Amino acid sequence: MLSDYLWAKAVLLTSTTVATAGLTIQVPLAAIVDTLTGNAPRFMDYLGAIAVMIGFTGINIPSDTFSKSSETAVELENERLNIGNEELTFPRSQN
Repeated sequence: MLSDYLWAKAVLLTSTTVATAGLTIQVPLAAIVDTLTGNAPRFMDYLGAIAVMIGFTGINIPSDTFSKSSETAVELENERLNIGNEELTFPRSQN
């Protein structure tokens, strides 16, 4: 009952995808606890736990983290135009 309440609260605070993916973190945590108690899982279990943690981390990265801001895009465009203008102007020789 408590777990259902906490999951519903997590859905309200984040999103359904993040809250449900958060439940999968129980698997890597169980592997860590098993290791500490002397019942070490097999190597493939550790690889699965790492994959779950990478997936959960990937879900939680904001989508605009890897996109350029509009100011950066304008600055890059202006810089590219300035370079293009410099290439078009030829130095005049003194004859």
